[in-house]
Amino acid sequence: MNCQSDEKRMREVEQEWYAMQGFKTDIKCHFYYDESNNCRKFWVRTNQKNLEKEFNVNPYEDFVLAGVVAKQELDVSFEELARLLKLQKNVTEIKFKNQFSKGDFLGCMSRKRVGYLFQWINEKGLFIHYTHVNNLYYAIVEIIDSIMSPGEIDEMGFNYFSIKNTFYEMLHGKEKELQNIMFRYEFPNIKKDKISGFISELLQLFPMRCEQTMEEKFITGMIKRAEQSDELVFLEGNTDYVMQESFETFYYDGPRKYYNAMHTYDIETEIQATEKDSVPTYLGEQLNNMEYVDSTSNVLIQVSDVIAGIWGKLLIYINNKDNNAIRKDVENLNKTQIENINMLRYLREKSDMYNKGFLMSITALSVIDRINFLFDLCKVRAEKLS
Repeated sequence: MNCQSDEKRMREVEQEWYAMQGFKTDIKCHFYYDESNNCRKFWVRTNQKNLEKEFNVNPYEDFVLAGVVAKQELDVSFEELARLLKLQKNVTEIKFKNQFSKGDFLGCMSRKRVGYLFQWINEKGLFIHYTHVNNLYYAIVEIIDSIMSPGEIDEMGFNYFSIKNTFYEMLHGKEKELQNIMFRYEFPNIKKDKISGFISELLQLFPMRCEQTMEEKFITGMIKRAEQSDELVFLEGNTDYVMQESFETFYYDGPRKYYNAMHTYDIETEIQATEKDSVPTYLGEQLNNMEYVDSTSNVLIQVSDVIAGIWGKLLIYINNKDNNAIRKDVENLNKTQIENINMLRYLREKSDMYNKGFLMSITALSVIDRINFLFDLCKVRAEKLS
């Protein structure tokens, strides 16, 4: 009985938190999902050819789970959409990699077909949704959480998420050195007798103190304090070298959060295999509001594949560009690219206004700022072109 009461209270607290963030969790709608850049597992390893230490994938290729949301059930005709997208008559399924992918993100935005699809999504009254995970950010912020608490950060006059962002930026571009350190200390499972060595080597990646901002100095001081510690709470008891065991938990986030909605996923054999013995549960309640379907039989899953693919390409672009590079790129975009990026911005803003919970980013604040910077520049260019 006490256990049930605790679970009920946890659900209530969670719903209260969602409400404070502007999430409408009791909505009755239908979410459709597909994925992009799913590496299944994120770890650091030895390259068998050159024996260098490396991540198993590019750490800046964010995992993306994304798609569209329908406020009511839609009867969607594949033939109608295929004609609108000007697909060849022998095409039986809409796929991002087959009909929309063209090099990097900016290359994709040069395809008029992208604009046709964005306009169709808008005219059908659909919203877009996404969750994306920056693998490097997700891995290294465990260091911050292991050496200081949100309360400590607040007491010192700093912002918790801003500190995580600054820490990420302090290590951004130093992946080669970081990979070596992580492998040497079996990150994220650092043994107690190796904490001092790990901290000492990590500090060597930071700028000289005279070149640091106030936030960077605070982070450096807190990490140096941890050099004398015998505990890094979130960096022990884990599997050696493995920073992300799987992305399974993100598949259940939507059904947990939007309990009155239906959630339809493209077939995902690895996730489904874990559900064979029992129905997924959350805080004691079964998640009966999710299903897996073959994408060939569901047009909105196919559309979700395109949204996931485009958003995955966008994040790879953003993760590898600074504001100056983005500004130069925007100056050279053609009319189709500007129109498509502006339509993507509009769909994102429309979805965010309807429900802030539709757009979930597990990444540094600076990454989100660069996305907004790109969209703002394209909006200004569109106004000049009109």
